[in-house]
Order: sequence, then C-alpha cells, then structure tokens
Amino acid sequence: MRPAARVVLVGATCLALPAVADEERSAAEARAAVEWVEEADAQCVMQDGVLIGVRNRDRQRPLRVWIERWYLDVRTADRGRHDLPPDGTITPLGCSETRQGAQRWTLHDARFVAPDSR
Repeated sequence: MRPAARVVLVGATCLALPAVADEERSAAEARAAVEWVEEADAQCVMQDGVLIGVRNRDRQRPLRVWIERWYLDVRTADRGRHDLPPDGTITPLGCSETRQGAQRWTLHDARFVAPDSR
C-alpha cells in the first residue's frame, strides 16, 4: 500500500508545480515593476540629501509593496505597506539624509493586486 501512496503524493506535487511557477513569475514581474525615484526636495537638499520615493512602472495593474527602512545602517522595526497606482504617481518615503545621519529603504515584497482590493 505504501507504493501507491507515494505515487499519489508525487502526482499531487506535480500538479502544484505550475501554480507555484506562475506565482513566482508574477512576484518577479511585480518586483521588476517597482521603480525607485530620487528627487530634489528643499528640506532634503538642506541636509545634503534627496527625497526618496517609489512608484509603479506597470501602467495596467496596481502594485502593493512592503518596504523596510534602514536608519544609520540598522533596519528599523517599521515595515511600510504602500499601494502604488498604475498611473506612475510617486509615493515619497523620506530624505536620504537626516540631521543624525543616512537612511535608506529596501524592497521586502511586491505583489500585483486587483484594482478594488485597496
């Protein structure tokens, strides 16, 4: 009876592989759609920095991103979630330089979402 159980398990695993591959491809497309933007902002320039922002390169699908902030090269506890519309609107994150030192942001995850799921 054990060999039959192994065959069923292998068959079930093989059926799930295309779904996993599609999900990984979609996640890779979503990550590729994230565009980091640097802008000259008066407040940031006064501190020798630039305003860091993020936007969606994909012009058809809304994008949900989770971004981690690093302050003085230490990851902070706050992970921000932002919904980026497909119109290319920039979502500002903050200045690259503060009075105390540098900060930066990294992408933790990105997913395309349905337009009505916000």
